[in-house]
Amino acid sequence: MLLYNAVGFAIAAMVMVRAGSYAIKYISSIARADRISAFLTSFLFVGIVSSFPEAFVSIVSAIKNQPSLGLGTLLGGNIADLTLVIGLIGVAAGSIKIHSKEFAHEFWLVGLVMLPILFSLDGAIGRIEGIALILACLMFVVGMLREDHVMSKLSSHSRKSVAKNLLLFAISAAVVLAAANFVVKFAGGLAADFNMPLALVGIIFIGAVTTLPELMFSLASVKKHIDGLALGDIFGTVIIDATLMVGITAILRPIAITGVNLTNLAAFTALAVSATIYFLKPGKVFTRNQGVLLILLYVLFVATDLTTWLQ
Repeated sequence: MLLYNAVGFAIAAMVMVRAGSYAIKYISSIARADRISAFLTSFLFVGIVSSFPEAFVSIVSAIKNQPSLGLGTLLGGNIADLTLVIGLIGVAAGSIKIHSKEFAHEFWLVGLVMLPILFSLDGAIGRIEGIALILACLMFVVGMLREDHVMSKLSSHSRKSVAKNLLLFAISAAVVLAAANFVVKFAGGLAADFNMPLALVGIIFIGAVTTLPELMFSLASVKKHIDGLALGDIFGTVIIDATLMVGITAILRPIAITGVNLTNLAAFTALAVSATIYFLKPGKVFTRNQGVLLILLYVLFVATDLTTWLQ
């Protein structure tokens, strides 16, 4: 049974990640063709689509009355994005100059990552808190769209080209949703095999796997020396996961915080956000050594959670 669940989980996760990569490709082609800035294209369009794998896992888990798995996936994925993924980007790039025009006012929004943690302190995230998270996300997205006049730029694009890319995007998204259903199924089997809480499975295993689309996109952007795309994708994914996706999950099924050490999760989320803000200040250079430090922070997070569970 363990082998069956492990192989099934691996295959479903690979299909989900691959389909997510295609979804990113089709939606980003629309944004780039309309001269939307690289950072904003990545931050909003690619960032939102990159969150699809963990989002669908979260939604499916809520529908199946396993919302703690979804929460663990979303919050674990955020820590992985802010430490492991950004760290790997730094290692791959060697050094990245942080331009003030891209990060001067968007950076404080990383604080939105802490909202679901704060809402979790009473032991649950209810429907009202879920609505609050969604509203916070919508206010943020509308503000970003208005700032770059995105809607007027999109309206001038060829309708035929937009329709084609949207159709291919929809097909890719449907595959992600189908694969996410199997990821949840096999994750539940693995949790039973190891006698591990579902939330911990989401935090450590699914959370890390679902960061692969944004990691692949960001590494490709680094190779093309488009650093704005590489980093914007991560921040968009993190904020969408922490607000919109946790909010939707809580509305579908209020989330009881069980099977997870909330103190560890809150501490490492705060550390990840603080380290990212410090290393990526406008005007500074993000170095390979700093990337290594972020990767080590993620390793420490995983080790701490596993040690806590084993005790």
